[in-house]
Amino acid sequence: MKAAPTSVKFSLERLVILVLLLTFAPMAVNARDFNINNAEATFNQASLSVNAEFDLQLSDAVSEALHNGVNIQLLTTLDLYTQRAYIWDKRIARWAFTQQIKYHSLTNRYVLTSPQQTESRSYSSLNDLFNDIEKFNFQSDILSDTLPVSKLGYKLKLRIVLDSTALPAPLRVLTYISPAWKLQSNIHEWFIAGDS
Repeated sequence: MKAAPTSVKFSLERLVILVLLLTFAPMAVNARDFNINNAEATFNQASLSVNAEFDLQLSDAVSEALHNGVNIQLLTTLDLYTQRAYIWDKRIARWAFTQQIKYHSLTNRYVLTSPQQTESRSYSSLNDLFNDIEKFNFQSDILSDTLPVSKLGYKLKLRIVLDSTALPAPLRVLTYISPAWKLQSNIHEWFIAGDS
């Protein structure tokens, strides 16, 4: 049986040690959260526009993981629902935006990549990075022929979370058991009048 390469062993051992440290560290010490502030939306049968400001703070545990080589991914979701009287509201559209944060220890720089951006962006501090992404602006055309008629109106929901599915498998467990890893905003809702 062949031994695992030294670099693989080192990376695995480093990840296991990191998980153990984060698991047995005080879970609620210096916890942070995400918030949505100053959110506005305009919606009609032709277009949708949403502007919001996020307040993003990493917990010490997530910040430590980032500085130890774990990439952090943020997921912003915007859902459009049609409201119904006797059963749950029906989601008719979803827009999802991912942003990945990497830390490069050699250059002491933070790099932000996103499928919505053609190029990655580099920052000298995490505060500078967050100042850039805390402003959320979204516009989309709405195809009126695919928008169901709703006399009860429509509802929009906006949220930003730490995307646990993008974490290495050993760290995903922490998102269930540790408050320091449950970084998520409140769900900001808008209610929009329906057709008369």
